[in-house]
Amino acid sequence: MSTCVIVLKEKQPAKELLLKLREAQTPIVSCDLVEPLKNKTDSYNSAQGSLGEEFTNQLSFNNVKLFNPNLARKDRQKTLATWLVPFGFITGLSFSQMTGLETFSNLGFPNQFEKLLGGLVGMISGWLGSFFSAGSVNQEINDDLRALRKKSEQGLWLLILETPIEIDPPWNVLKEIKNIEIISIGKQ
Repeated sequence: MSTCVIVLKEKQPAKELLLKLREAQTPIVSCDLVEPLKNKTDSYNSAQGSLGEEFTNQLSFNNVKLFNPNLARKDRQKTLATWLVPFGFITGLSFSQMTGLETFSNLGFPNQFEKLLGGLVGMISGWLGSFFSAGSVNQEINDDLRALRKKSEQGLWLLILETPIEIDPPWNVLKEIKNIEIISIGKQ
């Protein structure tokens, strides 16, 4: 996906932008509004309507996977565990049956549970593998993300716009709104 972050002073231009993108029939994968870390008074009038129905999510800065490497790591760990844990169980079960080792029966467990315990050890190994593999991905925070955190701390709103990989963000529509800056995160 192609991701860009639009920095706004207020919340209202985000709604206007989304309406313009819908009018232009621009395909959007997701559109998330990130509230500032430092709350400042917003000139948005609540009588004008709610923004909640317009956006996929309205999140705080620390709850966005793009900005928080710990959330991204936890998500990777869950994804890896969904296939490594069952694979580890099947592999442990197969290894116990193929080798005929009596490791657990030598420790005092009944002989009929030998293969099952081998599968459980394989399952635990799969979970550990998912945990350490997810944590081993390089988590360097680039300068764009540091700049976005500073802007959020200054009380600015961030609009995360993701478009499909083959479609560029609609730059002409993005430049029409009252924004401070547009930061392109790149292809993911």
